[in-house]
Amino acid sequence: MSNPTAGKKHGSTVSLGSLARVTREEATRYVAAHGGEELDAAIALAVDRNLLEGTSGEPDDADVHQALYLLRKALGEDAPSFDTMRVELRHRRAA
Repeated sequence: MSNPTAGKKHGSTVSLGSLARVTREEATRYVAAHGGEELDAAIALAVDRNLLEGTSGEPDDADVHQALYLLRKALGEDAPSFDTMRVELRHRRAA
């Protein structure tokens, strides 16, 4: 079941059909909707997953990492490094 309001807080217009997996088409749309920025797409996906789960809070680093993993898996890419992703998130928060 798709959630049409998912991710609106962060400008996501992509609907997510499942918490458990992301299709290649969904992953491509998330990345495209965020100008090719994989981490931004992962953050939006994490927000959408939280909304589907019934959680309205901001996603934590583990949520974003899981979302990034799902995006990369759907696109046939290698799994992301949790530490590398956390460093990038820290840099963004500090900017």
